[in-house]
Amino acid sequence: MPHGQMVSVVLGSADRDTPQLVKPFDLDGAAWNMEGMKLARIAALPLVSLLVLTGCAAKDEPARPLTSAAATPTPVTGVETGDMPAALAKLATAIYEGGDLEANKRTAAALADRTPVDTRITVKAATGKWNKQKMAVLTSGKDVTLAVDKDGTWTAVGGWWPSLDIKKAVLGGKRHVLIIGSDAQKSKGEKVREARADALQVVGVDGRGGGGILGIPRDLWVNMPDGGHAKINAAMMQGGPEAQQKVVTDVTGLKMEGYILTGFRGFENLVDEIGGVTVDAPIPVLDVKAGKSKLDGETALDFARERKTLPGGDFDRSAHQGVLLLGFAALAKMNGPAGLVDLLSAADPLVETNLTAEQALTLGAWAYKADPRKVGGEVPEPPFGYSADGQFMLPLDAKTRQIFDSFADGNL
Repeated sequence: MPHGQMVSVVLGSADRDTPQLVKPFDLDGAAWNMEGMKLARIAALPLVSLLVLTGCAAKDEPARPLTSAAATPTPVTGVETGDMPAALAKLATAIYEGGDLEANKRTAAALADRTPVDTRITVKAATGKWNKQKMAVLTSGKDVTLAVDKDGTWTAVGGWWPSLDIKKAVLGGKRHVLIIGSDAQKSKGEKVREARADALQVVGVDGRGGGGILGIPRDLWVNMPDGGHAKINAAMMQGGPEAQQKVVTDVTGLKMEGYILTGFRGFENLVDEIGGVTVDAPIPVLDVKAGKSKLDGETALDFARERKTLPGGDFDRSAHQGVLLLGFAALAKMNGPAGLVDLLSAADPLVETNLTAEQALTLGAWAYKADPRKVGGEVPEPPFGYSADGQFMLPLDAKTRQIFDSFADGNL
């Protein structure tokens, strides 16, 4: 029988008197109809006999393999960590695949209900060091994990994870940090931590996307650690940056998480190390024009220290120091979260600090999550006066205290 020929099968009816004709079906089995299928099951044995007797089986053709419907490929899942250190890869894998997670309390709480990934993802790591402690920023798409090495174990200390449906950044609440620029003259053999403070800036964040930079006038007349009175920037001469931090805390009422101290040479080297910093100068300052300019280390230091040619004198100078800090924040944001490690690592050998790597990372990361419209700047301008021994100074007045109080929430 030719291949593909149609046949009909005659079956007996239920009362065996009236034959019934089953509708045709293809011998290859490719054109079954519903009615024929029902009756064909009954006719299975007679049909096999019929095919054997008539020799219609296609013996010369190999049997066609049975195929099932196309199966849905099993998704490839897991975390690709490249060549990052094994201990750090373990942390990255735990974040996205589930399991035990080394993290501080707030980060562990945020990641507690995460759902393991159902696809293959890649996590990259940027590593560095701050204050003798290893630190890292892990990135995957828009996710960022901040981590530090605590006694050989990498621990997640903050970040943000939109891919895990975590809505808010985990960077801690409000805090204030004191930035100190030393007036030490190396040509005179002065030590950075024992000289007067040439610059005092308080950087704050409110933990909700806002922040501020508060310039502290260096001639502010305040109580000293030894019980006497002097200009606020003299505290470092009496007890180093720790004493300077305490005095600023006492005067402003703002609890400082820590300090970052640098000298003239360290500041210049830092700016050059990171390839310069762009500032948006409100007025011309020496060779710096009003508007945006990219400054090298020497020019940035001049911009930060000049006061004699400025209409507001030392108040303008303090404001310009705040402008420089905003420039560093803008640079960090432009380079992306992984660039935060590079910036902090570049600064590490050029500054002295009591901030831990966790504190530095989580504070610096606000450069990416803060709303620039919610970050203010202020420099109090108390009235001029003279001390009992004839020193020019700025008395602590009610308006200045009000500005300090307004910064208590981390926002100016």
